[in-house]
Amino acid sequence: MKKTTIYISVLLLVVTSACNDEYLERYPLDQIIDAQFWSTSTDLELYANQFYIDLRDPQVNWRKDDKSDNNAPGDRNSYVWGEYVIPATGGGWGKDDWLPIRRCNYALARIAEMEKDALVLRYESEIRFFKSFYYQKMIERFGDVPWYEVDLQTDSEGLVKSRDSRKVVFDNMLMDLNFAIENLPEDSGENRLTKYVALAFKAEASLFEGTFRKYHGLGDHEVILAEAAEAAEEVINSGKFSLYTTGNPEQDYFDLFVQYNLTGNPEAIFFQRFIEGIRMHNNVRSLGEPHTGYTKDFVQSYLSKDGLPIALSSLYQGDENFEDEFVDRDPRMKQSIYVPDRPYRIYSDGSVDYRAMPEFDNNYVTTSYYITKGYSPYEVDRLQNQTTIDVFTYRYGKLLVTYAEAKAELGEATQEVLDKSINLLRDRVGMPHLNVNVDFVDPNWPDWEVPVSPLINEIRRERRVETAGEGTRWEDLVRWKAGRLLENPLTYVGAVDPETGEYRVIYPGNTRTWDDKLYLYPIPVQELSLNPQLTQNPGWE
Repeated sequence: MKKTTIYISVLLLVVTSACNDEYLERYPLDQIIDAQFWSTSTDLELYANQFYIDLRDPQVNWRKDDKSDNNAPGDRNSYVWGEYVIPATGGGWGKDDWLPIRRCNYALARIAEMEKDALVLRYESEIRFFKSFYYQKMIERFGDVPWYEVDLQTDSEGLVKSRDSRKVVFDNMLMDLNFAIENLPEDSGENRLTKYVALAFKAEASLFEGTFRKYHGLGDHEVILAEAAEAAEEVINSGKFSLYTTGNPEQDYFDLFVQYNLTGNPEAIFFQRFIEGIRMHNNVRSLGEPHTGYTKDFVQSYLSKDGLPIALSSLYQGDENFEDEFVDRDPRMKQSIYVPDRPYRIYSDGSVDYRAMPEFDNNYVTTSYYITKGYSPYEVDRLQNQTTIDVFTYRYGKLLVTYAEAKAELGEATQEVLDKSINLLRDRVGMPHLNVNVDFVDPNWPDWEVPVSPLINEIRRERRVETAGEGTRWEDLVRWKAGRLLENPLTYVGAVDPETGEYRVIYPGNTRTWDDKLYLYPIPVQELSLNPQLTQNPGWE
């Protein structure tokens, strides 16, 4: 095995020593001893290994969208339904949540004493990348958080530190990311971090922060949006990445997400590798019985094949009949949502099962709109915890949407920008190009709390369609200050039920009301008690 086994085991917890024959002077065998560690780049490489598995859990990518207007799970999500109770402890602010940041600081303090060569700088860069990665999660969840430069001890004054402004935190994150971009290699044959992974993360994080500041009225957003656009453009201009396509617009998008090995795939900026008998997951089996489904609101967002929304297109066949709804729509729709002409199960003996639709069963699909993206019909992939389909962590297709949105938010989305971003995605599936001067007004554009231009409306539509099932819709709603969209009843209904002729209501007798406090999670009660310097997030007092 190559060093791709960094995903499988972390060796840093066992550092052996034989420097003294006297038993009482031997170093412990189950912990890192500074006197023997932190001397070579290999030590740093081993230490950094522990962080890789946190980049994204493949089994929660699509499940994360249950907390959004894209999915309607069988059990109501307590948070978006306003039923979340302030926890006593944990809640994303517990010891285990801060531990990865402490581990990064622990390493950086010791690396500061080492002689720096290119390899030491490389692994220092990995650790700085991961520190930013963990802090980004904290910002997204809580907003202002304490910024720590050192690893805290049980008696450290920083344990009762107040929250720093998210702007201070993000500025520090950018310094770490820029260090990583400067010192990480352009390529890695071992599936480790590269300069372009750091740039892709910087683009995503900066787009989140810049648009959050803009739409929540915090100011200072232009410079951060420029960081997002510049980082994405550097990846684009590198020429190292492109969209996966075989020239089959009716199949390529589906095939992209069910590949056993993404090594060499031009769209993979970074991915998680899965190998039979070593590291496997349960994604396909879970998607086969997901206990959730896409919402009517999401399904209606797909354009018709003429590039027009369904409210304006003569191609739209209506939704009274389930299969009619898919006729002459954006090909990504049939490659993301199950339709009866697609095999549902392909058994080892070659026999094939199909599912009759519509289907409403909370054990399978609540809305009749099955999540097909990332689902393999092959029986071998449905075996429990035996899936070896690789999973994207940073994907070039998503980066193109990030680039277009950042440029549009800056007022710099020219036709040239669209042609090297959004329109490449549309070319893959044979859809008409998006023009910088959108020549229609969709009566079904979302009722944004902060109004946006027709172009931004369409870029947001493209992002929703292109990245569905990848677990980032909630973050989009938060940064756009768009939580009010969850009040739309179409966000918790499904397809037309033939028995009633009406949309299937997922939670009968319930209506959803948005509360702005939900843009940030509350700090647990015990943490406020232990640290009187902390303040609670608005609305949770």
